Amino acid sequence: MHRLIVLTVTCLMVVTMAGCSSKSAPAPEQQSKRPSQPIPADSPLAKVQTGMTTVQVQSILGAPTNQVSYESGKRWIPWYYGSDVRRTEWSYKGLGRVVFTGGNQWGGGAGNVERVEYDPTETGIRTN
Repeated sequence: MHRLIVLTVTCLMVVTMAGCSSKSAPAPEQQSKRPSQPIPADSPLAKVQTGMTTVQVQSILGAPTNQVSYESGKRWIPWYYGSDVRRTEWSYKGLGRVVFTGGNQWGGGAGNVERVEYDPTETGIRTN
């Protein structure tokens, strides 16, 4: 009887772990990531630094051509209360993109620059 219980519990654990190990689709931030190019010194994007606020970026670059927001992979980590469960991406036609952390699960938290992507072919329209 003891062997049957051990065997049953072992089988249930194996089945549970197999179900948890499946691969999921890449996060939107990984799907939309384009090859990064070095930012030329004369580009307005060169003035934007990691950690800047949305107000600081807008004072340098002005209003974005387009703006999108999406969840980061950290959104699904249990008991994660950091300020980067969302991403907000500002696109500037002919310049590139500025990606901000977008706050916590409840909408709080400052949006600070997470990365700057130089792309002179940027259309300002999200295609995916």
